[in-house]
Amino acid sequence: MQTTAWITSTMGVGAVIAALIAVSIWLEKRFRSLAFLGSAILVITGGAVLANLHIIPSALVADKETMHPVYAFANDVAVPLSIVLLLISADLKSVRLLGRSSLIAFGLASVGTVLGTLLAIQLTAGGIGPESWKLAGQFVASYIGGGINYAAVGEALETSETMYATGAAADNIMTNLWMVATAVLPPLLRAWYPSYNSGGADESITRAQQRKQVAGISLGQMGLLLAVAFLVVWIGDGLAPMVNEALKVNIPAVLWYTTLAILLSLFTPLSQVRGGMELGHYLLHFFFATMGAGTILSSLVDKGPIVFLFLVILVAIHALIVFGLGKVLKLEVEMLAIASQATVGGPSTALALATAKRWDRLVAPGVLMGLLGYAIGNYVGIGVGTLVKAWLG
Repeated sequence: MQTTAWITSTMGVGAVIAALIAVSIWLEKRFRSLAFLGSAILVITGGAVLANLHIIPSALVADKETMHPVYAFANDVAVPLSIVLLLISADLKSVRLLGRSSLIAFGLASVGTVLGTLLAIQLTAGGIGPESWKLAGQFVASYIGGGINYAAVGEALETSETMYATGAAADNIMTNLWMVATAVLPPLLRAWYPSYNSGGADESITRAQQRKQVAGISLGQMGLLLAVAFLVVWIGDGLAPMVNEALKVNIPAVLWYTTLAILLSLFTPLSQVRGGMELGHYLLHFFFATMGAGTILSSLVDKGPIVFLFLVILVAIHALIVFGLGKVLKLEVEMLAIASQATVGGPSTALALATAKRWDRLVAPGVLMGLLGYAIGNYVGIGVGTLVKAWLG
C-alpha cells in the first residue's frame, strides 16, 4: 500500500505531516468554529484524507517492521516522550481529588464495553462466522485496555490471520471515529452535565493563556526536559524485559516510564520547568497524523462491514452506559469522555484527548485509567470470549 502513495520518502512524508500540523494549529487559532474541534481532530482528519487519496502512505500495515519510518517515529518515539513530558508537567497534586470519580467512570466504561459486546455478538454472530466468539473476546480486551490487549487475546484464542486482520482494520477506523466523538461531545453536552468548565472558562481561553506562556520558555528548559524524557523512557524500556524475565510476568514498558515520570513530577522541581506541555502536545500531533493515516476505508473488505457493524453496536451501548449512567451519578462530562477514551483507545489516546482539549487536570487520570485497562483487559477479554463460545454453542 505504501508503494502506491505519491510521496514515500522519509523527509517527504515528514514534510507533509509537519505542514499538516502547522496548518491545523493555525486553523484552530484563527477560526473559532475550528477551535471547537481542536488541532488534534484536524490532523487526524487531514491524515485520513491524505492517506486515502494515496498522497502519503497508509499507516495500516500487517507487520510493524514494514511501517513507514515517520509513523514508526510517532509510535515508538513521539508517544513515549510525550507521555513523560506531559506527566512531568501535569498538576499531579490535584489527581487525588479525582480518584473516586475516575474509578467510577472507568468502571462504567468497562461495563459498557462488556454489555455492548454481548449485545453486538448476539446480533452479528451469524454474519461473522465461527470465530465470532474469539473476536468478541478480543474487542472486550481492546475496548477496556487498548490495542495491545487485542493482539494478546487474539494470540491466546488463536484467531485466524484473516479474521485478526479484518478486526484490526475495523477497530482502527472505529477508534479514530470515537476519538473525534469524545472530543466533540463534551462541549455539546456541557449544559446537562457537571463540568470542569462550569466556572465559565473554556478551552479557547485556556489556549490563549498558554500561548502567552510560551514566550517565557527557553532553549535550556526545553533541552533539560527532552534529556529527562529520553532518559526516563530509556530506563523504562530497559527495566521492562529485565523484570519480566526475572519475575516471569509481562509488564509493558509504558508502566515503568509512566511511574518514573509521576515520581519525578511529585518529588522534584521538574514540574516547575516550562515547556513540557507544549513539547508533549506537539509531539502527539505526529501520533494524531499516524492515527489518521491508518484510517483506510478500503480495508473493510469481505467480512469487514459486518465486523464494523459489530463495533458500531458495541460503542453505541458503551456510550449509552458511560454518558447515561454518568449523568445519573453526576460525573463531569470531561471525565466521562477521558474514561471512555482510556478504555477504547488506551492510555495514549486518553492522553491525546486530554492534551488536545487542554484538560490538563485529566492528563494523569487518563493515563492511569488506560494502564488499569491494560492490566485487566486480557483477563476480562478471555473470560468473555469463553462465555460467548459456550453461549453460542
